[in-house]
Amino acid sequence: MSPTLFRYITRRFLGTLAAALMVVMLLIILIDLVELMRRGSDTDASFGDLLVLALLHALSVANTTFPFVFMLAAMACFGRLARTSELVVTRAAGVSVWKLLLPVVLTSACLGVLAFSVYNPISAATLSRFETLEARYFRGQESLLSVSREGLWLRQGGRDDQTVIRARRSNAQGTELEQVSLFRFGPQNTLLSRIEAARADLGDHVWSLTDVHRWTFDPENPDASPVRDEAEEAQVPTDLTSNHILESFASPDAIGFWDLPDFIEALRASGFSTLRHEMHFQTELAKPLLYSAMVLIGAAFSMRHVRFGGIGLMLVGATLTGFALFFVSDITQALGASGAIPTLIAAWVPPAAAMLLALGLLFYLEDG
Repeated sequence: MSPTLFRYITRRFLGTLAAALMVVMLLIILIDLVELMRRGSDTDASFGDLLVLALLHALSVANTTFPFVFMLAAMACFGRLARTSELVVTRAAGVSVWKLLLPVVLTSACLGVLAFSVYNPISAATLSRFETLEARYFRGQESLLSVSREGLWLRQGGRDDQTVIRARRSNAQGTELEQVSLFRFGPQNTLLSRIEAARADLGDHVWSLTDVHRWTFDPENPDASPVRDEAEEAQVPTDLTSNHILESFASPDAIGFWDLPDFIEALRASGFSTLRHEMHFQTELAKPLLYSAMVLIGAAFSMRHVRFGGIGLMLVGATLTGFALFFVSDITQALGASGAIPTLIAAWVPPAAAMLLALGLLFYLEDG
């Protein structure tokens, strides 16, 4: 293939892909904004706040639609080339279908690398900000769990009273904490008390502490020495449950690709399961293969010349194939996140199967 034809097909595909991405992004923002306006009707959030939330959320939502967008862009690109008889001319000139597909496949693979290396950290940052603002606007509080190499940090309470909890380790459900420190802050972020405990067990709206050392501070006289006392047991009220704690973890989508390995190690050291995050990491790595497979599927269903007819059936077939692959991928990811199958298999088998399916269709439809 000549460099001129290579650049021409690449430019046509990128133009179609950019237009499709803009349309999808606009639809996502509008749909998300309507939903946020419905949810925010009883809150103090302004339209500007809701618009910012929709924009922050759009990048992560769009990330899940990219495989379909690539497939649709390939279908539109090669469908247009077929309608204008450009495919017929290039095939008559001796250019095989595989050479015609090479620019699109290479471009998709490169975009897949950019998707996990550049786009993913950006969308993770915007999603993390979205989750924080959503908790503030719609629940009136922020209860988020953070994991670091020093242990895990949990924040509970409302706007006027915050308690920050640090623990060296936890069980998998987040209900049993070891080597616990609790810092209680007042309305102006003034430190009211500090508690050190060997253990904290989550009960019914209460933390049950063991081997407690408490320091109480006077907010009216910050220079005064704190009052210290000890107790075998103590209780601290909380509105958290095990589900709230686990859901308060930053979702894998809210963690940048380059930060995931360190986060997984810290999560494992804290005693929590890392399967969901490992699954997400491997899925991101498999994106170049997935995007390449999706454009091949789109091309297989759209390179047929219009004079042969059956274009509508081909479009329906491509759509059904895309949804079937999404369904299979969703099932395998759920199995991988639950530990039923290894995460490597769950992440890489669906795109590999999609690639083999696409190659089989092309061999049958174009060279068969």
